[in-house]
Amino acid sequence: MDFNLQAYQADHLLHLSVKPERRLSILENRQHRWLEMDGVVQSAMSLAEPGSLCLPHQQSIAERLPARANRILELGLGGGDLTRHLAMRWPKARHDCVDLDAEILTLFQQFFQPSTLRAPRLHQADALHFLLQSRERYDLVLLDLFSQDGNPLLLFQAPLYQALAQRLEGTLIVNLLPRTRLEQDQALRLTREWIGPTEAHAVPGYRNVILHSRRQQP
Repeated sequence: MDFNLQAYQADHLLHLSVKPERRLSILENRQHRWLEMDGVVQSAMSLAEPGSLCLPHQQSIAERLPARANRILELGLGGGDLTRHLAMRWPKARHDCVDLDAEILTLFQQFFQPSTLRAPRLHQADALHFLLQSRERYDLVLLDLFSQDGNPLLLFQAPLYQALAQRLEGTLIVNLLPRTRLEQDQALRLTREWIGPTEAHAVPGYRNVILHSRRQQP
């Protein structure tokens, strides 16, 4: 069930926290529950169909998922929209989710993790540190990291993609929110250099660009 980003209206405020670096709220109406950061919708869940995807960039990601995945890693959790969708699609898959923000992990468990879907393994960690410490191999990695106005610097530096190359045996999908064409080109170059053949897909009407890459074994 799509979430109308131009015309949504909340009936209830379920959670509010204000810190110097950000304001975080969880709101709800009869159809949806959603997560906002600094007034911008980051995640939205259909109350009737928690495993469905409501936001356009997530639907674009879903179109590029592989036919099957057994070992999944998400770097960046938010409200867990793709987490629920993947749990519905592949209920027996091993699924790790990493987020640096402990509050995000807690709120996901409290508000966005329905008991009808298998829970992922949650890790509070920096994405690069997790990759460097992990010995797991994954056939699907979703990279969805954000700072206040776009992607963090990490997404435009080689060490992240070098570490991903050591852990990935299949598909990488990156949700990019580039501030400039230079940022987009840099992420695309790094993905092609360290992962393999990569395509960039714009999301009509939004800043999001979805990078879709397949690991090319050396």
